[in-house]
Amino acid sequence: MATAVAGSVFLLYAALASGPDVRVRTFRALSILLAIALPILGLRLIPAGEGRPFGGGVLVVLFAGAFVHRGQVLRRRPGMAFRTIRRVRWGLEAAGLLLFLLAGLWLLLGRPVPLPLAFWSLFLLRLSIADLLYAGRLARETGLAGSAATDLKSAARSRAHPSRRVARAVRGLAKLALVLVWLALPLLAALAPREVAGGDWPRAAILLALYPAAALAITSALLLLRALRDLHKSRRDAMRGLAVAVATALWLVRAFTDPSFAAYRGALPGLVLVETAFGFLLGAASARR
Repeated sequence: MATAVAGSVFLLYAALASGPDVRVRTFRALSILLAIALPILGLRLIPAGEGRPFGGGVLVVLFAGAFVHRGQVLRRRPGMAFRTIRRVRWGLEAAGLLLFLLAGLWLLLGRPVPLPLAFWSLFLLRLSIADLLYAGRLARETGLAGSAATDLKSAARSRAHPSRRVARAVRGLAKLALVLVWLALPLLAALAPREVAGGDWPRAAILLALYPAAALAITSALLLLRALRDLHKSRRDAMRGLAVAVATALWLVRAFTDPSFAAYRGALPGLVLVETAFGFLLGAASARR
């Protein structure tokens, strides 16, 4: 599974690496090579009992590939893959807004909103706004990723006493580890109930199951604050964020107060996980740093 995901990610990077720049073309060729080589290596190493070290190596390669990909954002030219992803996002947003308006019309008519309509309107809207909620972007906006990079660069280049350089390196690695854990939380939250029930994870890990609802509540508040702040800068993004913030808040209130929504409460981890994956897709295709 991990090798298939890694291969798909590098194929995505190769498709997005458009333009005549030599470094972009080199990265495209390397991405295609890795997309082919990683699944083949997985077929050889995983049956031989080397699955765990191979999985760790795949994560390191993916992280390095993501770093290089983002570093080439100003050298790439928007190609077919970029335009296709953008059209898909706009299609999801239009469909989500249409379903959200239908749900609002249902309420105005005094009729109970069908559960599938409420769920899919939120799901599509959250996917369309995932580029504003992607954990990598939030890490950059909070300054955590930049602070980690500054500490590591300072430790490597500083002429200070070795103890201070080591302290800066440790601080930078700790911040980097925090960013990686943040990026992994949606996957960990989706896996936690099954792994704890199977006895593979400690019982305390079941607390990770609280993350999806907390993530939706926090991002709803974040989108609302961001919409109010950016209303005079980018009205389109502000209105997008405001619509999703309101939809998310209403859905969460119903999910935890209306017994009929209990079945959809179990879908929260999957919703957050898919949203994170789609945010990664939109973030990878972004033409901005």
